[in-house]
Amino acid sequence: MEFQGNRISILNKENSLSVVIFSNRNRLKNILMLLWILTFTICGLMAIPEYTHAQDRDRKIFWLVFLSFWIYFELVVLKAFLWRLKGKEKVLLSQDVVRLKREVFGVERFKEYRVDQITNWKLIEPNASSLVNSYENAYWFIGGERISFDYYGREIRIGIQLANEEANELLAKIKHYLKSK
Repeated sequence: MEFQGNRISILNKENSLSVVIFSNRNRLKNILMLLWILTFTICGLMAIPEYTHAQDRDRKIFWLVFLSFWIYFELVVLKAFLWRLKGKEKVLLSQDVVRLKREVFGVERFKEYRVDQITNWKLIEPNASSLVNSYENAYWFIGGERISFDYYGREIRIGIQLANEEANELLAKIKHYLKSK
């Protein structure tokens, strides 16, 4: 059994390589996110009566648009909060198949990718000045993957918000395993 970094667990068995990448967890940020969720929930719940009591069409449309955005961001941040508490990525490599899964509650299913159809394992270099990079690496967002491969013309990404060293070491382990099989 091998462990790398604070967030990665690697188990190299005879016929497979198992990688578990735990979510980036920060107790203070989780507490602040929970406070934000509670406050944001209260604000949204207070807006619901405004929508139901609105008399004219313009006010109804305004509150409907407001509540639509509120529900969207409530769900995004709630999903990220649960990811930060319990989330992990699982990567299982065998001779024939790569299985990937992001799980929070343990009921999610693996997605399978045939090894003979996978090409171009690579490290994703984030652009430090990019607005998209800032968004993807925000604590309240699940994104910022650091490793990718091509599968039937689609880019598949793993390694949410890994540090450079962790991503480099993990990619090297994966490539080494696939070459040795």
